[in-house]
Amino acid sequence: MDEIYEPLNNSLQHVGALMDAAETHGILCGFLCSSQHFSLDILFGQVLGETATQDGLASECQQQLLLVKNYTVEQLTSFNCEFTPLLPSDDIVLSERTQALGGWCEGFLLGLGLANVETDLLPDETKEFIQDIISISRIAPADDTEEEEDYMQLVEYIRIGIITLYEELTQADREDE
Repeated sequence: MDEIYEPLNNSLQHVGALMDAAETHGILCGFLCSSQHFSLDILFGQVLGETATQDGLASECQQQLLLVKNYTVEQLTSFNCEFTPLLPSDDIVLSERTQALGGWCEGFLLGLGLANVETDLLPDETKEFIQDIISISRIAPADDTEEEEDYMQLVEYIRIGIITLYEELTQADREDE
């Protein structure tokens, strides 16, 4: 994931994006879990801002976002449960990774909201997961190396929760068709 996170994050910074790579991936995952078809222009507008989407410099960043979208769809639909939230690498200090995790969760919640996912209609277990995401979005940056294990457990919890949510919502949509 390092080969994706850093170049995307640098590209987003270069064009003056409103969000970093983690929060951007969170929004994207929220959209994808809704299983509704969405216009990438909505994502571009949220991440890059309305004026930046008209800027020629943003086209490379938009291409990267498209690649990340396709990569994430592949991960979510893989039989091997390969999905992983796009976060800074493990060699980055824990406080920055924790902050990025909170941002990823904020982005995810925004993505669900923008996709009009009606969380009240979801099963109780799924509602509980979303409540946990809300709590994690408020996480304070940790810098104690003893908290490394807690961080890894949160990332794994989110990873499994997103795979489950994606399967639930897309399965429900397939049954509705």
